[in-house]
Amino acid sequence: MDQEFTIQQIADAAKLTRYQVEAWISRGHFKPENPVEPGKARKFTYRDAITLGVVAEFGRLGLSPTVSSMHTAHLFGYHDEDSLLVICQGPVRVSETLEGVDDEGEIDHTFGQITRPSELSRIVENPNVRSFAAINLGHIERRIQKNLGIA
Repeated sequence: MDQEFTIQQIADAAKLTRYQVEAWISRGHFKPENPVEPGKARKFTYRDAITLGVVAEFGRLGLSPTVSSMHTAHLFGYHDEDSLLVICQGPVRVSETLEGVDDEGEIDHTFGQITRPSELSRIVENPNVRSFAAINLGHIERRIQKNLGIA
């Protein structure tokens, strides 16, 4: 989709305020696809709106934009209409000389993956997953399309 949107349009579509979008840009949590041009209002893409919708949805679940934005790079690689983006936390074995390592030589690590709802049990049953949050990408995409007036 080559259509461009204003910051207010994508903020409304993601159910955010314009201030939140601007703050996430300035803090590096969200990097719009289009560069800013001096003296012109930045134009945003459909992909920008989806990315913001995902970060906002994880925020509603309590994840910080710092964590959730690390997992938005591959949002558009899924093909299942109701794919889930799952962010998990679990231990990773590392050198015991690193800061933050526990007695077993492990450090908490977050990782994200896109999966089908039917495969969620694989994540739940994984003994190395301590916690996770999942959002339905298809639902977010449909909501963004509706709010932006895209068929």
